[in-house]
Amino acid sequence: MLSLIQELTLAVIFGGMVTFQILFAPLVFTKLEMTIARPFIRAFFPFYYLYFGILSIVLLVVALVNNNLYLSMWSAAIATGFIIARQALMPLANKATDEGKPKVFKRYHMATVLINTLQLIAIVWIYYAQI
Repeated sequence: MLSLIQELTLAVIFGGMVTFQILFAPLVFTKLEMTIARPFIRAFFPFYYLYFGILSIVLLVVALVNNNLYLSMWSAAIATGFIIARQALMPLANKATDEGKPKVFKRYHMATVLINTLQLIAIVWIYYAQI
Protein backbone atom coordinates (compact mmCIF):
# COMPACT_ATOMS: atom_id res chain seq x y z
CA MET A 1 0.00 0.00 0.00
CA LEU A 2 2.78 2.44 0.87
CA SER A 3 4.50 1.77 -2.45
CA LEU A 4 1.28 2.67 -4.25
CA ILE A 5 1.06 5.93 -2.27
CA GLN A 6 4.68 6.68 -3.21
CA GLU A 7 4.04 6.09 -6.89
CA LEU A 8 0.81 8.07 -6.96
CA THR A 9 2.36 11.00 -5.09
CA LEU A 10 5.31 11.07 -7.47
CA ALA A 11 2.96 10.90 -10.44
CA VAL A 12 0.82 13.78 -9.12
CA ILE A 13 3.90 15.94 -8.48
CA PHE A 14 5.40 15.18 -11.88
CA GLY A 15 2.13 15.55 -13.79
CA GLY A 16 1.24 18.77 -12.03
CA MET A 17 4.62 20.35 -12.61
CA VAL A 18 4.71 19.38 -16.28
CA THR A 19 1.14 20.57 -16.81
CA PHE A 20 2.01 23.90 -15.27
CA GLN A 21 5.14 24.39 -17.38
CA ILE A 22 3.77 23.16 -20.69
CA LEU A 23 0.13 24.19 -20.52
CA PHE A 24 -0.86 26.52 -17.70
CA ALA A 25 1.88 29.19 -17.65
CA PRO A 26 2.07 29.63 -21.44
CA LEU A 27 -1.72 29.93 -21.69
CA VAL A 28 -1.86 32.52 -18.92
CA PHE A 29 0.66 34.70 -20.72
CA THR A 30 -0.78 34.22 -24.21
CA LYS A 31 -4.50 34.38 -23.42
CA LEU A 32 -4.66 37.02 -20.68
CA GLU A 33 -3.70 40.67 -20.80
CA MET A 34 -0.40 41.32 -19.03
CA THR A 35 -2.16 43.52 -16.49
CA ILE A 36 -4.11 40.42 -15.45
CA ALA A 37 -1.55 37.67 -16.17
CA ARG A 38 1.29 39.03 -14.05
CA PRO A 39 -0.71 39.55 -10.84
CA PHE A 40 -2.43 36.22 -11.37
CA ILE A 41 0.83 34.30 -11.75
CA ARG A 42 2.31 36.19 -8.81
CA ALA A 43 -0.66 35.13 -6.66
CA PHE A 44 -0.59 31.57 -8.01
CA PHE A 45 3.06 30.71 -7.30
CA PRO A 46 2.88 30.63 -3.49
CA PHE A 47 0.14 28.00 -3.78
CA TYR A 48 2.08 26.09 -6.44
CA TYR A 49 5.17 25.82 -4.26
CA LEU A 50 3.16 25.10 -1.12
CA TYR A 51 1.06 22.38 -2.76
CA PHE A 52 3.98 20.55 -4.31
CA GLY A 53 6.14 21.13 -1.24
CA ILE A 54 3.52 19.47 0.96
CA LEU A 55 3.19 16.58 -1.49
CA SER A 56 6.98 16.19 -1.45
CA ILE A 57 6.95 16.09 2.34
CA VAL A 58 4.18 13.48 2.24
CA LEU A 59 6.36 11.49 -0.14
CA LEU A 60 9.29 11.88 2.26
CA VAL A 61 7.25 10.67 5.25
CA VAL A 62 5.91 7.65 3.33
CA ALA A 63 9.42 6.82 2.14
CA LEU A 64 10.75 7.03 5.70
CA VAL A 65 7.94 4.82 7.01
CA ASN A 66 8.65 2.42 4.15
CA ASN A 67 12.34 2.52 5.13
CA ASN A 68 13.30 3.63 1.63
CA LEU A 69 16.44 5.68 2.19
CA TYR A 70 16.97 6.30 -1.53
CA LEU A 71 13.52 7.84 -2.02
CA SER A 72 13.78 9.65 1.32
CA MET A 73 16.91 11.50 0.21
CA TRP A 74 15.44 12.45 -3.16
CA SER A 75 12.12 13.49 -1.59
CA ALA A 76 13.93 15.70 0.91
CA ALA A 77 15.90 17.33 -1.90
CA ILE A 78 12.74 17.91 -3.96
CA ALA A 79 10.88 19.37 -0.96
CA THR A 80 13.84 21.60 -0.16
CA GLY A 81 13.73 22.99 -3.69
CA PHE A 82 10.09 23.99 -3.26
CA ILE A 83 10.81 25.58 0.11
CA ILE A 84 13.79 27.57 -1.21
CA ALA A 85 11.84 28.73 -4.25
CA ARG A 86 8.79 29.77 -2.20
CA GLN A 87 10.46 31.30 0.82
CA ALA A 88 13.58 32.88 -0.68
CA LEU A 89 13.70 33.14 -4.46
CA MET A 90 10.09 34.09 -5.17
CA PRO A 91 10.04 37.02 -2.71
CA LEU A 92 13.35 38.24 -4.12
CA ALA A 93 12.03 38.01 -7.68
CA ASN A 94 8.86 39.89 -6.70
CA LYS A 95 10.92 42.57 -4.98
CA ALA A 96 13.10 42.97 -8.07
CA THR A 97 9.98 43.39 -10.21
CA ASP A 98 8.52 45.94 -7.78
CA GLU A 99 11.77 47.90 -7.84
CA GLY A 100 11.97 47.83 -11.65
CA LYS A 101 15.08 45.64 -11.82
CA PRO A 102 14.42 43.24 -14.71
CA LYS A 103 17.95 41.79 -14.76
CA VAL A 104 17.75 40.92 -11.06
CA PHE A 105 14.27 39.45 -11.59
CA LYS A 106 15.56 37.33 -14.47
CA ARG A 107 18.35 35.93 -12.29
CA TYR A 108 15.94 34.82 -9.55
CA HIS A 109 13.38 33.57 -12.06
CA MET A 110 16.03 31.50 -13.83
CA ALA A 111 17.06 30.04 -10.46
CA THR A 112 13.49 28.90 -9.83
CA VAL A 113 13.27 27.46 -13.35
CA LEU A 114 16.54 25.59 -12.79
CA ILE A 115 15.30 24.19 -9.48
CA ASN A 116 12.01 23.15 -11.09
CA THR A 117 13.84 21.45 -13.94
CA LEU A 118 16.17 19.62 -11.56
CA GLN A 119 13.16 18.47 -9.53
CA LEU A 120 11.53 17.06 -12.65
CA ILE A 121 14.76 15.30 -13.62
CA ALA A 122 14.99 13.87 -10.10
CA ILE A 123 11.46 12.49 -10.32
CA VAL A 124 12.18 10.87 -13.67
CA TRP A 125 15.41 9.47 -12.23
CA ILE A 126 13.54 8.02 -9.24
CA TYR A 127 11.19 6.21 -11.59
CA TYR A 128 14.03 5.06 -13.81
CA ALA A 129 16.39 3.88 -11.07
CA GLN A 130 13.88 2.40 -8.65
CA ILE A 131 11.06 3.45 -6.46
